[in-house]
Amino acid sequence: MHDICPSSSKNAHIYIKCLHEACVILGGEHKLAEYLGVPVTLVEAWLNGRGIPSDPIFLRCIDLVAERQRPPKGMSGR
Repeated sequence: MHDICPSSSKNAHIYIKCLHEACVILGGEHKLAEYLGVPVTLVEAWLNGRGIPSDPIFLRCIDLVAERQRPPKGMSGR
């Protein structure tokens, strides 16, 4: 997948890693901001290590990333 998220801090704190992955999954910071219901300037700040999202917002990002990493039903590998 092509990395279209502009975060310069994507290898830093777990918050930034998760936000970055969610940003890539959704197709950019504007779409992530819309998904989270927050201003894009806030997403930009978080992605660049300025502040952290609230717990509910961070958990939405975790859910999104986890859902993408879950194998499709019936593909458990057993």
